[in-house]
Amino acid sequence: MIILFTIVHVIVCLFLVIVVLLQSGKAADLAGAFGGMGSQTAFGPRGAATVLSKATTISAALFMVTSLTLSVLYTRAGGGSTGTSVLEKAPITQTAPAPKQAAPAPQAPIKVDLQTQDGKTVSTQEIPLPNAPKSAPAQTPAAPKK
Repeated sequence: MIILFTIVHVIVCLFLVIVVLLQSGKAADLAGAFGGMGSQTAFGPRGAATVLSKATTISAALFMVTSLTLSVLYTRAGGGSTGTSVLEKAPITQTAPAPKQAAPAPQAPIKVDLQTQDGKTVSTQEIPLPNAPKSAPAQTPAAPKK
């Protein structure tokens, strides 16, 4: 059914284009080119309707009817209910949050040996790192009760 209406629609479109191009304009005389008011004005007296003007009216009406029919047929064939949008039909995907990385293990302070040019060690210094834990006093295990 959709294919039939599509073929009819294309034929009506081509016929409408041809009929419109074959018509002469309302002000096709020389006076109309310079803005003069010819005998055939937009709201002036009209002559008898020609075959081409009747064909234009009929083909324009057929064009509108086939356009609306195709619109309704394609909407029903799509399987969607009335009022659904493309966004409502889109699949919903959720991404899991990135796993939290464990903090790096605290490192011990860095020992730096200061040496002279001869290679003799002058002094050794410890440089604490910002995330290194402060040394806590050693705890002695409690003696088991008897």
